[in-house]
Amino acid sequence: MKYVLILYLCSFAGEPKCLHEQITPIEYKSYYQCASDGYVRSYKALMDLGEEEVNTEKYAIKFECKEINTI
Repeated sequence: MKYVLILYLCSFAGEPKCLHEQITPIEYKSYYQCASDGYVRSYKALMDLGEEEVNTEKYAIKFECKEINTI
């Protein structure tokens, strides 16, 4: 099986909601590889947003590793 990583940008300022999703254009050979990279990319995404914006909007990154069918 192969997996694709989907990142969701979520705001917890007021009513919780996820605003944006991004599918990474990488196929991972294992769930472990996908999940590990999910944490790394989530951290980088928060750093890119910056402390002020993350604090103001109470952003968090949610991610999932979705199994894909390959031929």
